Amino acid sequence: MAQRPANEEVSEHREERVITDELLALARSRIGAELPVHAPYNEEASADGIRHFAHGMGDDNPIYCDAEYAVKTRWGKIMAPPVFYRTMGISPRKERTQEERERARDPLSGIHSWYSGDAIHFLQPIYSGDRLTARRFRSDYIEKRSEFAGRIVIEVIRTEYWNQHGDKVVVSDQKTIRGGRQQRWGERKKYADIARQTYSPEDIRRVDAEYRREERRGATPRYWEEVAVGDEIVPVVKGPLTATDIMNWNMGYGIAMQFHGAHRLAYQWREKHPRAYIPNSSGIPDLIEAVHWDDDFAQKTGNPMAYDYGAQRIAWLAHGITNWMGDEGWLHTLDCQIRLFGYHGDTVRVKGRVSGKRVQDGEHVVEMDVWAEDQRDRMTALGYVTVLLPSREHGPVTLPSKLAKLEL
Repeated sequence: MAQRPANEEVSEHREERVITDELLALARSRIGAELPVHAPYNEEASADGIRHFAHGMGDDNPIYCDAEYAVKTRWGKIMAPPVFYRTMGISPRKERTQEERERARDPLSGIHSWYSGDAIHFLQPIYSGDRLTARRFRSDYIEKRSEFAGRIVIEVIRTEYWNQHGDKVVVSDQKTIRGGRQQRWGERKKYADIARQTYSPEDIRRVDAEYRREERRGATPRYWEEVAVGDEIVPVVKGPLTATDIMNWNMGYGIAMQFHGAHRLAYQWREKHPRAYIPNSSGIPDLIEAVHWDDDFAQKTGNPMAYDYGAQRIAWLAHGITNWMGDEGWLHTLDCQIRLFGYHGDTVRVKGRVSGKRVQDGEHVVEMDVWAEDQRDRMTALGYVTVLLPSREHGPVTLPSKLAKLEL
């Protein structure tokens, strides 16, 4: 069980901002405002950047990492894992009016956020050498009540990505829960009974055996005709999660690195964005991102210990599906929710099951349910997926799919 922070003054730090009617009205007045995209982690999808991302989520599929392998596939060169797009994208224009800059400011700055899901349409591959532009704007604020955080809003941000050829490659509707941090450790009880998982040597041997059983379809096509409703994927295991795993994810994903840099650069960012920092247990201001590796910071949000990234778990869901579909398939849509926190020490299994299949506008579509389940048998994330598969009778998947215009 996580312990109360030793520094009483820091642990009683009170978050000033909570969601009020006035703040919510201000937020809704800024729906439609285009948000500038600051310097992305990857301006170009280099082979190194793609490999770092894939390895950071525990996927060594050679189509992401081995140029000699990738050139022999239908794609012809190294391509990026599906969720890699989140590391990319620059604004198509630099100059903005003062009014545009004001409308782009976060009306809920200083109110904690939890990434809670995404509805993603994957339209074209991202190849090594690609450069993406991105148009991002607020599309909705949905008010709810939460057992964990009280009054919250779900903020929906749509982002559309184009490559250097003018092809739209991804459309994403990202959902983020915005709610106040707890005012003192222990006042939120929802996760109070969760303790860090411990493992015996035999437990680790059992997890290792699951890693050895992981199945990647790879170069062997999975044809639409051979798929049946009820088919299940071979589970993909992730864990036991450590701070090292989080750092590996960040080295590929870049979320904690791209905002500020270290030392003087961090100071400069803190001067511009003071609400993004709170004191740690030693009184040193640190980015709230530290909730993912620092137990004390996580406790300020009402969690018993440090937790994973929502985007990390969504990348794991995609990993389970790409393993199953093989190189010739295409992950077309992924609509997913993060339901519960995943903590350091947790072991997650990505599972999936075919729920339907159809032929639509010449595309051979498989519908699937996919979810992440931890060692406590909690479903911590779940999603609905559509996959385009090659057909023995009608040939390979065609991109861009005709379905793209129908579903966006």
